[in-house]
Parts: sequence; structure tokens; C-alpha cells
Amino acid sequence: MPSYEFLHRPGSVWERTKFEGKEFPQIRKELEQLAIDGLRNYDDVSWEPGKCGAISGKWVRPKNPTDAVLYYVHGGGFTLGSSAIPLPYLMEMSHRLSITCFSADYRLAPEYTFPAAPEDALAGYKGLLDLGYAPEKIILCGESAGATLVLDIPLMAKEKGLPLPKAIIAMSPVTDAVTVEEGTVLEGLDSSDQVMEVYAPGHDKADPLISPALGDLKDFPPTFLSTGGAEILMKDSLIFAKNASKAGCDVRLHVGKDMIHTYPLDLWDYPEAMTAFEEMELFIKQMLR
Repeated sequence: MPSYEFLHRPGSVWERTKFEGKEFPQIRKELEQLAIDGLRNYDDVSWEPGKCGAISGKWVRPKNPTDAVLYYVHGGGFTLGSSAIPLPYLMEMSHRLSITCFSADYRLAPEYTFPAAPEDALAGYKGLLDLGYAPEKIILCGESAGATLVLDIPLMAKEKGLPLPKAIIAMSPVTDAVTVEEGTVLEGLDSSDQVMEVYAPGHDKADPLISPALGDLKDFPPTFLSTGGAEILMKDSLIFAKNASKAGCDVRLHVGKDMIHTYPLDLWDYPEAMTAFEEMELFIKQMLR
């Protein structure tokens, strides 16, 4: 049974946002402000808006950084969200590991449809390489749609002859849009198939950049998959883990019993989320040692 704290959680920025009757720009602005208003203060970590190559976002910087970087791509059904939403997660990870983080913004649907989002995700990764970060010191991370996009990056990097990142953390990704289940990922949002029609209208859902579990996963970086046991996207993590393992990838799967979509981002609200967060922290330590 879930913990008392989970059952009485205050709610993420998504759960506290009202979507009905609002246009995408207004919802995005409200989500950004809610995320920023809820930030904790750290003596040894700060954040600021900035750019990584051509991509805008938020830099999180510890006072005494290592030579590693965590590159984060936010979720939001490819239509919503902002680089501010993962700041609590990134600031805590930076505090614990002294790792610099960049949280990327990218072009969102319906204004910009597929493949704008994966192109921007790759551009931010290339920006890190151009800044001099060694690929073996780059960890990719994302949640929901952003988790799908960080799984896209190695597929695109291989095609373009770019070096691959050291490892990936993907929380509740969409990995197989062909067999998407009916229902909504988060209450108040469109169903999964409706989201795909807005994000990639007219495109083949089997395209590996839409369904990365269907791509060439040979030589794929070590990957930590996190999913809630009570969410409709759990099967996507299971499918990716199965296909990646068949391809010889080092893939680790954490299923949070009775947990919801992208629950590790709620690390301060209930113990299950903090446990998942600390498993990701350990994974990063192992990858960078």
C-alpha cells in the first residue's frame, strides 16, 4: 500500500494547475511560475536562465563543480512544460553530486510539430560538446515527453557520427506510440493518442524518434528507466527495457509500486519519490566513477 505521505501529497505543479479553458501559452507560463515559486534555497547551488548552444533553458551550478554535466529535457506531452519544472530535482542532484546541470527548453506543439522537439534536444546536446564537455561526462535525463527525447538523442547522434553520452535516466517515457494505451497520462490533459496527433500529425508512429523502443538500440548508452506501477505508460518502459536488453544494452528498470507518472520529481513530498531519486543519484555516481 502507498505511504500516508503519498496518499496525502500536496500535488505536483501539474496536479495544482487548472487546464480547462486556457490556451497553451497561459498554461506554460503558470507552470513555470509555480515551479519557480516552490524552489528551495541552497547555499552551494544557484540557477540562472541561459543558453547551451542555440537552446535556451536554465543552468544549475554548484559552487565547486566537477567536470560532469547533467543534461535535462522536460516533459509535458510535447505541448506544455518548461525548463523550470525539473529545477527542484536538478538543484538537489547538483547539491549532492556537485554536478552542473542544464535544463533545456525546446519548440513545443502545436506551434512546432515533430521533428522540432528531437532536433532541439540534439542541438542542446551538441551545445554541451561544443562547450568542451567530454561525452563520457554527460548524463542525459528527462521525464515523460522529455524522457522520450533523451532516448532519441543517441539514435540521432549515431546517425550524425556524434559521440554518445555516458548514460541516460528516463522517467516514464513514451517508447512505443504504436501500441499506446487508452487513457490520460495526467488528469486534465488530453489522452495519449490525442497528444500524438497534436505532436506528430501525419507521421508514422513507428518512427524511432517517436517510438525509440523500435529503433536500433545496439551500442545504446547505459539506461536507467523509472516508471510508476499505476500509470498507463508503464508498458513503454517495459518494452524499451526488453528491446534494449536484447540489443545488449545495460538497462536498469525501477517500477514504483502503486506510483504515478514521473513520481520521482516529487522527491520532497513522499518517501517513495525520494527512494527513486536516490537510486538515480547512485546510478549517476556509478556511471561517473
